[in-house]
Amino acid sequence: MPADAKAGTALLGTDAGVAMDMMNSFGKIFAPTLSKTDFNYEKECKTALAPLVDGLLDAVESAGWDRRKAAYTLMFLSAQRLGANKEERK
Repeated sequence: MPADAKAGTALLGTDAGVAMDMMNSFGKIFAPTLSKTDFNYEKECKTALAPLVDGLLDAVESAGWDRRKAAYTLMFLSAQRLGANKEERK
């Protein structure tokens, strides 16, 4: 993906259809029912994201990637994007 691409943008070229099919196969994320300050908010978020992360890791492993390295890369990319969004909010 180009360096200037934003998270969540569609891929251009021959991989675009594959990326869109993968996103559609993961389903929807349910909305939170608790406030961000609720003690169980994070637990509810984990419940919402777990099946999506499992599906993504299954897909990357099926494509030939190492599952552990892919999980590490997801953590890295998440932290990177969170940091980028922090800079954008200033």
